[in-house]
This record gives sequence, C-alpha cells and structure tokens, in this order.
Amino acid sequence: MTDLAASPARRVPLGLAIGAAGAVIGLLPGVIGGGRLPAQNLWATQTLPEDMPFALLPISQYTVGTVLCLFVVGGVAAGLGIRALRRRNGIPAWSAAVGLAAVHLIAIVQTFAVLAVGLGISSGDRRVLLYFGGMLGGAVVVALLAQLGFWLTSQRSAGPVALGVALAAVPATMWLASGLFAFTGPVVQPLFVSQLVQWLPVIIVGFALAWCGVRPLRRLGVWAAALLALWVTPALFTAVSYGLGMRVLKDDLPQMAAASIQLFPVVLVETNAWLPVVIAAGGGALGALVWSRIDAVRDDASHTDAMPGAPVRQP
Repeated sequence: MTDLAASPARRVPLGLAIGAAGAVIGLLPGVIGGGRLPAQNLWATQTLPEDMPFALLPISQYTVGTVLCLFVVGGVAAGLGIRALRRRNGIPAWSAAVGLAAVHLIAIVQTFAVLAVGLGISSGDRRVLLYFGGMLGGAVVVALLAQLGFWLTSQRSAGPVALGVALAAVPATMWLASGLFAFTGPVVQPLFVSQLVQWLPVIIVGFALAWCGVRPLRRLGVWAAALLALWVTPALFTAVSYGLGMRVLKDDLPQMAAASIQLFPVVLVETNAWLPVVIAAGGGALGALVWSRIDAVRDDASHTDAMPGAPVRQP
C-alpha cells in the first residue's frame, strides 16, 4: 500500500486538485484564443471586439451553448479522473466536486465582475439588469449541470458512467470544435469540422453503450436516455441559439422562447436527426455483443484455471 493510499490527509488535497484540473481543462477553449469577453450589445461604451477585457468565460447571449460545453466537459473530465484514481487511492469524490465547483465559482465571479463594470450595471437600466441577471442565472445552471456530469461519471457502476459520457457527447464535440476555432478563428473553419460535429457524438455514444452493455436489464434505461439525448441535444442547441441570437427581438424573452420552441421540432424532424441515433444504437449493440463474448471467454479461462487438476499454463 502506498503512502497516498494510507494517508487520508493527502487524499482530500489530491481530490481537490483533480476537480480543479478538470474544470481548468473544460475552460481551455475559452482562454487559449485570448480569453476576451465577446462584444456586448449593451456595453456602456463603444468598444471594438479586440479591445474587450479579459474574462474566463465567453459570456454572451450568442455563446450560451459554448459556456455550457466548457462547464460540462470540465465536470465529466473531473468525474472520469476521480473514478480512475479512486479505486487505488480511495480519494473521496466530494473533494473533487469541491475543487470543480471552486474553479467554476472563480470563473463566474471574475467574468461577471468584468461584465458588471462594462455594462454600467450601477446605472440601473432595466435592460442591463435583465441581461446581467439572465446570464448569471444561466451560468449557475450550467455549473450545476457540470456537477451532475461529475457525479454520474465518478460512480463505480458502469451504468451511470455510460449515461454521463453519453449525455456529454454533444457538448464534448462542441468543446473540441471551440478549441479548434480558437486557433483558426470562427471565420476560417476547417472542412472536417462539420463532419466532426455530426459524427463524433455518434462514436462517443456508441462506445459508451457498448461498454455499458444491457445486463442487468435496467441498463436499457441508460440506452434509452443516451439515444434520446443524442437525438434531441443538437436540435435543442440550435433552437436555443436561434432564439437568443435574434437581435430583432432584443430583450423580448417571451418572443425569444416562442421562436426557439417553433424551430425545435423543425430541426428535430427535418434534418435526418434520427440517422445518428440509429447508427449509435447499432454500433452500441454490436460492441456490447463483442464485449460480452470477450468477457465470457475470460470467465471460462479463469474458471478452467481455478479447477483442481487443471493444467498449468506455461509462460
């Protein structure tokens, strides 16, 4: 037994570090491109995009999906990290959750302090207060979603982990695309990025379901939730971004919501959104079958080796 495994006092700091590292990994696409706050419609003074102040989060009504991806990927990264290390070192999951939340809190406080000054929130303008409060509330919600992703992927059972990975498939792909755009710029998009955004979530979900398997049968619920998320999430991102990004509606929240609700079923039905779901389900089923056969062969080999009088394998 290592000193780390024997010392509870060292497990908690390591858990804090893992959670913080996961959060930092999630935030990387937002800062590697310069970390400037996106241009704001309600900014108090005329400011060019390249002159906007530094912020840890790219807060804007046009980048809500990006912020969600930065937080959720950080939560899942921390969850998978703590799951991999906890088996050997007994690191408490709560310590990593605290580390994750601490970094997210720092990012929110720093970003919204900058945003408050730039918007001139002290003026009491109703539109400014509404925008600031809406963005802050959204940031808190996505931080909670990151915690959900963490607690799912940090479990010992394969079912919750597979569900957490599958739910994060689309955000993780958008996170990767955001990182690529940070280097190339949003105007120059490599040709493969559109294919990446379409098919990488399929690969992630298919692999997660294959690893999860279908036994016990309650894991079929994981399959249903994962495939439903793969079908719905891209359309949901598109619809919400469309509603929030309509400048003509300005701060008319009911009209923004109505625009998103109107577009959502159109995107869901008319863009062959079901095709990735079918491919992920088929790939997951095939992978689960292969995985179960491999496990069966291993179990048979272990049983044979354990039988009295069984021949000893030569090295």
